[in-house]
Amino acid sequence: MSVQIGEVLQGKVLRLHDFGAFVEVAPEVTGLVHISEVHRDFVENIHAYLTEGQEVTVRVLAIKDDGRIDLSIKRAEMDWDDGGQRRSSGSKVDKDFNSRLRKFMHQSDMIQGEVRRRKRSRQ
Repeated sequence: MSVQIGEVLQGKVLRLHDFGAFVEVAPEVTGLVHISEVHRDFVENIHAYLTEGQEVTVRVLAIKDDGRIDLSIKRAEMDWDDGGQRRSSGSKVDKDFNSRLRKFMHQSDMIQGEVRRRKRSRQ
């Protein structure tokens, strides 16, 4: 199966790294979703958004001369505007809530970790 630039595909997250996720979009066809293309909001910890084995929808952004494929999860969303602006939709409230909840949980985990580290260093 060959992929085309702009095509929206279903894929499976194979590996997660600090810089992004490798996603298999077809047998023997893997591309990279850079961390900046995972979500509309700033993603500090990719593990807060994706897990290995997770099914995701991606858009093919580029196919480089060496065969590497650049993918995007955020640009595969139905309401994505190429200008980078969000369009109003009935599900916007749910997406905003989920985004805020994800951020809160991540910040909470980081604060709890810092508290534990400080307690250990005092002992």
